[in-house]
Amino acid sequence: MELNRILEKALGEPPTREETLLLLRKVQGYDKLLKLIKTASRVRDDEIGQAFKFDGFMWPVTPCTTSPPCRYCGRSAGLWGLDNPLTLDEIEVAGRFMKEVGLKRIGLGGGTVWTGAGKYITEAVRRVKLAAPFDVWVNIGPSLNRGDLAKLKELGVTAVGSSIETINPTVFKEAKPGDSLEARLKLAEEIMRVNLGFFSIMMVGIDSSYEDYVKHIFWLKRFKNLTLLTVSGFNPIPGTPFENRPPASPLEVAKVIAVARLTLRTPDISFGGVMIDWRLLPLMIMAGANRTFHLGCHVHKIGSEYQQRLLKMIAVRRHGNIEFVNM
Repeated sequence: MELNRILEKALGEPPTREETLLLLRKVQGYDKLLKLIKTASRVRDDEIGQAFKFDGFMWPVTPCTTSPPCRYCGRSAGLWGLDNPLTLDEIEVAGRFMKEVGLKRIGLGGGTVWTGAGKYITEAVRRVKLAAPFDVWVNIGPSLNRGDLAKLKELGVTAVGSSIETINPTVFKEAKPGDSLEARLKLAEEIMRVNLGFFSIMMVGIDSSYEDYVKHIFWLKRFKNLTLLTVSGFNPIPGTPFENRPPASPLEVAKVIAVARLTLRTPDISFGGVMIDWRLLPLMIMAGANRTFHLGCHVHKIGSEYQQRLLKMIAVRRHGNIEFVNM
């Protein structure tokens, strides 16, 4: 059987484009999915070991000025608090919270600021590092230029994100009418040129085809500095233009994680994004994931829609207008 041959071969070497597409097409039903994820988890264990990484996460550190907002994002329904980001003082306090629980790696995530983000985010990184010498990564959209990236590298930032979600221009424009795929692709190239780690996101369930997933994965494979790929699943939010679309199947998300693991081999792969549910984490680990940042320690504004709608966690500590939650 061709599927078995490809999976057996994948234990020792990455599948080709054609084989990757065949895996996505042919793996239908539980029996074939189990074969795929068993192979992917073994490749993960052989290539990078069995350690699972929980990152701390601060959100949002920047507002979002994308207009119109992405159609799947809570901001298009007036939610999420992206117009009220953490202040620099709050970011510094958040760093102290995360140091106290022993975290070594944290992410600073926020909305897309199309101009002037570099100066603010470099100061935010300085504030975080006042608390501890964290391994810090940043994901705030495509406005960072090469000079900004060089400054972040000088500050010890290990990776910068350029979240593509989909590499299909038509699907991108439909889901993200105020965003720019070209700008995000350019940022990815700039991150590589300054020799920073590169982090990106794929979203399953917004009409990307299997061919799109393969093109996206092999585009990522070009980047030798790729340190993290997050695979998220679309999850409709009431009040958004995409509210009536069906959510992504967790099994499809797991399938994409698995083929990404077989193809990319060594980068960290995480599960998260708008389909945040700790109950799905075991499935994603089985599929080859080894990291998450949305399901660990998190700092955000008190009462933010992000916390109320998606995380449903209990605050373990509060300071002023922010709260610190932990799984």
